[in-house]
Amino acid sequence: MESAQSKSFTACTSHFIHVNGIPTKVIKVDGQSTGIGDGGVRGCIERYTSNVIFLIIPGNPGIPDFYELFMETIFKASNCQVPVWAIGHAGHVEPPKDLTINNKERMLEAYSLDDQIQHKAAFISEHIPADKKLILIGHSIGCYIILELMKAIPTLPVLKALQLFPAIERMWGTPNGSVMAPLTIYCRWIAFTATYLANYLSDYVKWRLVNWYFRNSKVPKCAIQGALNVFNPYVMNSAVYMASTEMKEVLDLDVENVKNHLSKLLFYYGTSDGWCPLDFYHNAKALFPDGDLRLCKHGMEHAFVLESSELMGDLVWNWMKEEIAVNNNKLDVLN
Repeated sequence: MESAQSKSFTACTSHFIHVNGIPTKVIKVDGQSTGIGDGGVRGCIERYTSNVIFLIIPGNPGIPDFYELFMETIFKASNCQVPVWAIGHAGHVEPPKDLTINNKERMLEAYSLDDQIQHKAAFISEHIPADKKLILIGHSIGCYIILELMKAIPTLPVLKALQLFPAIERMWGTPNGSVMAPLTIYCRWIAFTATYLANYLSDYVKWRLVNWYFRNSKVPKCAIQGALNVFNPYVMNSAVYMASTEMKEVLDLDVENVKNHLSKLLFYYGTSDGWCPLDFYHNAKALFPDGDLRLCKHGMEHAFVLESSELMGDLVWNWMKEEIAVNNNKLDVLN
């Protein structure tokens, strides 16, 4: 299933696989993938020469389509040498109608933050070849998932873990969290009911509504396509339920865990982020004076995939290219 965002220099492909029995969307940009299905994901990467894979763990909603332009930018910057994957969150993407699903009831479940952590651990265990190194890219709550994975699985083959606009502490107490927490915890039924009714709209009307919502933004087509998933009531229910568990579980920063993995972490904070206020950055700088903590100088929003995918992709490659070249022992990647 070819993505609408595919370019001549990439083969951006979507796969629905089963992870822990849950239909899961994986998007890959690696320039050569053709397989679709449970065997297609791992089969392609085993033919690839790079021993590094970028793997994106998204925010919430965890719809990997939002990240396609970001992924393509990284892949193009690597001279089409380093594959880039993104995995969707369990229950956050509506599978195609012709997909054969083993356990259809798993589609309708709502998955907690802990469920999503276990989901990503299973994906890495089952689909990342043992001889590959990972550069994990977390966005928002995806950063928390990565930190929990690194704590739970000491043998995780992580070369680097990038924390982009990290939602890793005191979520309920943030400006956005103080508004969203009561809504996600006590009013989830409203979101479900609204999307249940909206789901009866035609695909064209849904598309028009999404375009109207983003009318004042230069949003890439992949983000428009991704946003259409929220018209599915079960997707919305799972995203809101996950958000409610985030508010309850993402409390004080796990300082010990960060210290234990500090050499592999790079944090990138926004200057006006309602999920990660500026004082979180200053506190982290004081806690981890030897850490790699960076403050955005480009005015990017927390949801950078909406208008800053290419800028963020170029930054990520520039941060990582030397480390990848050393790891791959391929200096030509730098050219």
